[in-house]
This record gives sequence, C-alpha cells and structure tokens, in this order.
Amino acid sequence: MSNNTLDLTADIDTVGTPDSEDPDHDPTNGRWLETQVADALDRWGYRTARNEYCFGLETDVIARRDRLRGEPTDFLVVECKDWHQAPVQRDAVEAVALRAALARAMPVLAVARRVTASAWQLAQRLDVRILTEQDLFKDRLPPLTERRPPGGTLHARREPRIENLRDRLPLLVHRRSGLDIEAPVFNGPNHGPCYVPDRTGNGEYVDARDTDYEFG
Repeated sequence: MSNNTLDLTADIDTVGTPDSEDPDHDPTNGRWLETQVADALDRWGYRTARNEYCFGLETDVIARRDRLRGEPTDFLVVECKDWHQAPVQRDAVEAVALRAALARAMPVLAVARRVTASAWQLAQRLDVRILTEQDLFKDRLPPLTERRPPGGTLHARREPRIENLRDRLPLLVHRRSGLDIEAPVFNGPNHGPCYVPDRTGNGEYVDARDTDYEFG
C-alpha cells in the first residue's frame, strides 16, 4: 500500500515461549492469542494449523472448514495481534491480506483490544474480517457488516457504509473474467476484492443491528 505512515510510534518488545511449553497470556507474546484463535476455530468446525509458511511468509493460523459450504469463509488465514498498550495498525491488515491472497482464502485479523481508524478502513476495503478477543467466546465467526458494529466492539463510533469507503479500481488494471478460477481478483471497478470468485463471493454484507450475532 502507498500509505505506510504509522498511527502510533510506540514499540512493544517481544518475549518468546519455548515450543515445548504452552504460552501464558503475556501481552508481549502473540502465541497465547494464536492458541485461543485456533481453539475457537476448532469449535466452529474448522481444521487448523499454526505457524505455517505461505510462500515464505509465516502465518499465525490457517483454517479449513470441516464441511465446505462453497463460501469465502471455508478457508481462513489469520494474523494475531495480542496488543494491549497500543491499537493495531494498518500494516497488520496489509500483511494478512497478502497472505490470504496467496492462499486464496478469507483474511482474518485477530486483535486483543482495538485497531486504529486507518487500519479499520483498510480492512473494510480489503474485506479483512476483524476478530476481537471477545468474539472468540461466541458460537461462530462474526459476519461481514455494512457498518462498524455498534456497542463499541472496536472502541469507535459508527462509520460510513462499506461502499462509501471503497476506491475505484484503476482502469488500467480493470478487467472481467468468466473463468471459474480461484484467485484474488476484483469483479469490477466499484467492487471490493473477492478472493474466491468460484464461491459465493464477498458481497453478502449484513446490517450489524439486524444480525443475530451478539456484538460487544
């Protein structure tokens, strides 16, 4: 992405955990959140693997639904950020979107607390599903919503509709294809990315106030 400006400049030192030990909940160690995410996905009907490499890029969690539904959420690539002292920034959104595009899967960003406004906006443009720590104790993956969910799930006000945030695809690279393939493509200049065009696609948004999913 062209805008790589950090929203905050504070750094958090990392602390490692030996592979033979289960990680404690250490805010400076992302392995605890990786374990919690994998456990939640297992409950939701996924087979998971942690710390796999995708084209040389280490990925926190990858998942495949036990019974495929022909939906983008059948395959997931998850980046975990267990940050408590600072909100997660847009570079994490960029990273998981790249990994998901390479793996032809739905990108998910799991965060312990919150994300910056610019990271949230980029996530909406790229259809990156944001998963909070509280979401891990629900009975399913949160849905894609037309607006930021109410109730302060990401500690922010309601935002414009997704279509108002989407940029037009540059005409120089705009193309349509009728091929039944799996690839990260855009279906049109006014649409967001669809990572799996031979499945349902990413256009099935719901109003956060109408969905039966309990936000907050």
